[in-house]
Amino acid sequence: MLTAEPPLTRRERFRHWRGMRPFGGAVMLTVSAVFLLLPAYSTLEVGDLLISISTISGVSTLFLGASMLLCAGSVLVRPKTRVTAGGGAMLLALVALPAANFGGFGVGTLMGVLGAAATLAWTDRSGAPPAETAAPRRPPTTLTAD
Repeated sequence: MLTAEPPLTRRERFRHWRGMRPFGGAVMLTVSAVFLLLPAYSTLEVGDLLISISTISGVSTLFLGASMLLCAGSVLVRPKTRVTAGGGAMLLALVALPAANFGGFGVGTLMGVLGAAATLAWTDRSGAPPAETAAPRRPPTTLTAD
């Protein structure tokens, strides 16, 4: 009797997809981008009082937040770019500290550094054996003198 395996559920497919890329690092980079962009582009309303942080750093904040989102997206779409995107995200997170409202009040920089570190530390554990790069070993030859 041949039995077919039941199709994977949506949750199992997502779990498999998530395991093939540095998902946790990308989520932290996305949260970092949100915290970088939030203070400069949001207005808080308390009763009739509008509280807004509008500074000259708005353009740099937009650039840093969008670049952080780009790093998170590139890691999710192409996991092999993790070194480039992780290194770039680390630099962006550290530059955001003085340039973008103390790096999203510190939370954006902290999440960016942690997300970049998680992205750089990720390794693919898909279960595929590593490719053999060395030539097969031959028994050593011995030289004899006559």
